[in-house]
Amino acid sequence: MHIVDRILLGVYALVVGVVALFAALWAAGWDVVARWAARIDPAAVLAVCILLVVVSLRFLFLRGAPADPAAVVLHRTEGDVSIALEAVEQMATRVARQIRGVDELTARVHPSGERVAIRLKVVVKPDVAVPPLIEQLQLSVREYVEQTSGLGVSDVRVYVSGVAGEVLWKGNRDRRRVL
Repeated sequence: MHIVDRILLGVYALVVGVVALFAALWAAGWDVVARWAARIDPAAVLAVCILLVVVSLRFLFLRGAPADPAAVVLHRTEGDVSIALEAVEQMATRVARQIRGVDELTARVHPSGERVAIRLKVVVKPDVAVPPLIEQLQLSVREYVEQTSGLGVSDVRVYVSGVAGEVLWKGNRDRRRVL
């Protein structure tokens, strides 16, 4: 559900609650509610009622955006096979951690039909040439996931978020931070 729909639902619930409260007080015989209701313009009441009906219809026929599937389904002649996205992430992480030069790593998998896109966020070790490391990561992860899971890999994107053990100088030479 989008944020606009959530806000609309909150306002809708508030308005319906207030209307229900006033209806209950009126039914209980409170004269204050009856006198207040007599001063309300019928056109305003009609407008609020029409608005509530329209919003009700919107929520009735609202189809939330489909959530990202937790698995990718492979359709085979023998039957369907579901592979959890978490399993594909574990495969990508396992093979990527074996590559020399990778210090820390997280993997995310985004499904698209029977294919997946893999996003790697890595921290590399110091004194490692980054372009060859990225190329090796992309090739190794793609091959391993495709061979192991049978899924097609549309692309492997690598984001280098830092260098392990990097010394950062801040201002003077006496202040430094080691990551």
